[in-house]
Amino acid sequence: MKYIIVLSLLFCNFLCSAQQLDPQQLAHDKARAAKGDTAAMYNMGMYYFYGEGVPKDLVKSRTWLQKASDKGHAHAMLQLGMIYEEGKGVKKDAAKALTLFRKAAKKGDVDAMNEIGVIYSEAIGVKKDMAEAIKNFKMAAENGSTEAMNTLALCYAKGNGVPKDVSISLQWLNKAADKGDVFAMNDLGFFYSSPELGNDCIKAMEWYMKARDMGDSAALPPIGEMALEGKCKDADYKKIAQWMKKYADLGDGDACFFMAAFYAENIGVEHNYVKAMNLLMQDAEILIKKNVQENEAIDQLFSLYDSGNLGEEDQQKMLKWFEDIADKTNDDGMMAGIGYIYTNKEHPTRQDYAKAMTWSMRSADKGNPTGFYNVGYLYANGLGVKEDDAKGFEWIMKAAQKGDKVAMRTIGDFYQNGQGVPANRDKAMEWHTKAKQGEKESDEKQGE
Repeated sequence: MKYIIVLSLLFCNFLCSAQQLDPQQLAHDKARAAKGDTAAMYNMGMYYFYGEGVPKDLVKSRTWLQKASDKGHAHAMLQLGMIYEEGKGVKKDAAKALTLFRKAAKKGDVDAMNEIGVIYSEAIGVKKDMAEAIKNFKMAAENGSTEAMNTLALCYAKGNGVPKDVSISLQWLNKAADKGDVFAMNDLGFFYSSPELGNDCIKAMEWYMKARDMGDSAALPPIGEMALEGKCKDADYKKIAQWMKKYADLGDGDACFFMAAFYAENIGVEHNYVKAMNLLMQDAEILIKKNVQENEAIDQLFSLYDSGNLGEEDQQKMLKWFEDIADKTNDDGMMAGIGYIYTNKEHPTRQDYAKAMTWSMRSADKGNPTGFYNVGYLYANGLGVKEDDAKGFEWIMKAAQKGDKVAMRTIGDFYQNGQGVPANRDKAMEWHTKAKQGEKESDEKQGE
């Protein structure tokens, strides 16, 4: 994994250009490499390594990189070292890799300096030596490697190989951030939001915002979470909402989700449940396109529907959207939710037991426990079908056996009341106990 990460960092510029490799550029490099041009030799090695413009060939890659290395090309030495370290087309040889890294480092290659630090900190073919690792990380950092700066910051934050010192850790992170490193900006946001630095949420948000503005999408959720939790009492929430809306307008799913919450919770903007609904729909559709299984936006939409904060027209719009998405995605959870909506007596204008059974059965056919429960509920209460306690018990038992806690409690009630099954106090107690245990475990997980 480390190899993949390092390559992506070191050779991003090369890859970006290689993916659009001009045949004339390839021919030009090939001709110059044949004449002994070291940069062209290195390029040819990389073309063959990634299979860009030529068939991937690790032997030819290594041959060209060796030629460039022999003529003193530092990055060729570094790449060769990585090949031997990871055994890409050759037998792993950590000693040879370290020798090549040292040669490249002597020529001023900061990535090689950093790699030496990694080798000693992770004991790759050598005995772990944090003093040697720190020495090389510092050398790389002092020569401008933001990756090494971030590593040093982590070492000082944890006291790994050096005395723990948060102030020095912050110094290295600030140096990396000043060079535009988004990882450092994100870490600074995390640091300032921690108790160790006094929960300075204002500074934390500032750094997270800088990181997001530099393209790090992972920096946006912490801002939304801090705003929703009200951690920053002195923060300008109107400004935060304006910043969040900018990214929502650009189609950032996380921004849509948090902006919806802002509209629902009156954070930096006035209450507007319709806008919240539309933003949650937008986020949900983004997640669906990405094939994300856990779609929290859909969960929030069902909650918003049940809240009673939308008008009749908007509830109808949302219900139609639910049905369209369920048909499109074949999602059994959504089908069960739709079945519940058509069953719910709190929404008499949409109460339709025939549709409730149709959607619940579609969900149940896919093994969804809520679908099982809904079907059982309809039979047990004679809603749209002839009342049949035995069928109600049968379907709800399927849900209980899949771990549905409401179903477990209901099965306990069935046994207690002798509904659809002979009364049995022992089994009633057994299922009620299972339900309580399941609820307790859920509460404990939520408290973690």
